[in-house]
Amino acid sequence: MEQHLNELVEQHLDLIGHIVAEVSVRYPRHVDRQELWNAGALGLVEASRRFNPDAGIPFARYAAIRIRGAIIDSTRTRDWTTRSVRRRLRELQQTTAHFEETHGRTPTDAELAGLMGITPDELAERRSQGAISTLLHLDKDDGDEPTLRNSIEEGQRDARPEAALEHRELLGTLNKAIEFLPPAQAEVVERYYLAGELLQDIAADMGVTEARVSQIRSEALLAMRSYFQTIYEEVPEVDDQAPGKRARAAYLAQISEQVSWRSRIDAADVTARIAN
Repeated sequence: MEQHLNELVEQHLDLIGHIVAEVSVRYPRHVDRQELWNAGALGLVEASRRFNPDAGIPFARYAAIRIRGAIIDSTRTRDWTTRSVRRRLRELQQTTAHFEETHGRTPTDAELAGLMGITPDELAERRSQGAISTLLHLDKDDGDEPTLRNSIEEGQRDARPEAALEHRELLGTLNKAIEFLPPAQAEVVERYYLAGELLQDIAADMGVTEARVSQIRSEALLAMRSYFQTIYEEVPEVDDQAPGKRARAAYLAQISEQVSWRSRIDAADVTARIAN
């Protein structure tokens, strides 16, 4: 088992370099890329230990998420900027901006130092401290300004292949989860959640009480959740004593046997048509 895990890591070492190259553009030049690679390597090792092949997710995709997270987490613990340095940098920026608004040009170092009541050498020292001590955090809250993560987040989903793939997989998983439900449950889920119809209208069309439709909806959600928890982390477990245990087990067995990661990806467009 241990040998297999080591081979899994060795086969995907190149993945670390690709992700470091992608992530490192968001950090200053002085940030050691080797340290980022080391953090990514730890993420790859962790991914090999936690990977569940039965979940239907390719290891490369799962590992990429773990590697990227490990790199980002490693930077969160290394913020070398003290409060005093941050305060001085903010003062420098505000003084420069005020001068530019007033005079319509950028101040010289002598002018800027004079306005701040410091010497040109002290001004140079402050700039140097800012350059060598500022580590860009993707989610560091600086109080007055938006986080870097929010500033650089790509708004177009098509420009983020990983996000697009995850979104597509989620849509396909939802579609497959509904497709394998008993007809009555599938109808209630589609009409209530995707079409936005009222329970009382659905009940009238189906010729049952609103309470019965509510029960059908609850049983469907429990079945779908039991399936989701086999794929995604942190999905709450379904109580073993919850109603519909036998039907839920049959549903889970059938969908687990017949649905793969690829079929969920391929089913995304169907869900998109239903949702729209």
